Amino acid sequence: MERIRQEMAGYRMPAYVEEILTQNYCPNFMRMSIVKESGNYSFRYKKDSLDRLDIQGLRLYDKLLLIRNLILLSENTSDHLIEAQDYLIEPELVYSRGSRVDTESIRLMYYPDIKKLDFRFKIVLFADRIMNKNIKEEREMAGRIREAAEPGDINRIKLFLDKSISRMENRMSDFS
Repeated sequence: MERIRQEMAGYRMPAYVEEILTQNYCPNFMRMSIVKESGNYSFRYKKDSLDRLDIQGLRLYDKLLLIRNLILLSENTSDHLIEAQDYLIEPELVYSRGSRVDTESIRLMYYPDIKKLDFRFKIVLFADRIMNKNIKEEREMAGRIREAAEPGDINRIKLFLDKSISRMENRMSDFS
C-alpha cells in the first residue's frame, strides 16, 4: 500500500482533531496516521485507490463542480469539528477516485493551516490557481468567483457556483 508522508514542526494539533483524523471519523479526508516526536509531526496518508486529481485536465464545468463540492466537504468537516480555516485547501492536496469530482470520490489530504485563513479566501485562491489564465472564460470565471466572495458570505459563492453550473448544464444539453 502506497503512503505519502508530510512533516511539520512548530504546530500543536488538538487531541480531538488527531483522533478524528486517525480514526477516520471524517470521511472527507484521506486516511492517515500521525506520529508526534518532540514537537514535530509526521503525517502519513494512505492512498488506497486515490490519485492526486489532475486539475489542469478538467473542463471548466468540472472545475466549478469541484469548487462547489469542496464547499460541501468543508461543511461536512465542520460537522465533524474540523473547521475549514484549520486546514489547507490546495490543488496538490485534492485526491480522487477515477479523476471524478463528486463528493463521494474526492478526498482532501489534511494539512494544518497555521495562518487559519478565512475559508472564503481559500476558495478564491483555489479557484484562481486552478483556472487556466490563457482561456478567457476560465480567467473571467476566477474573477467572478472573487467578486462573489467580496461581500463576505460563503453562501453568495455557493449561489454563484450553482447558477454557473446550471447554465453550463443547460448549454451542454442544448448541444446533445
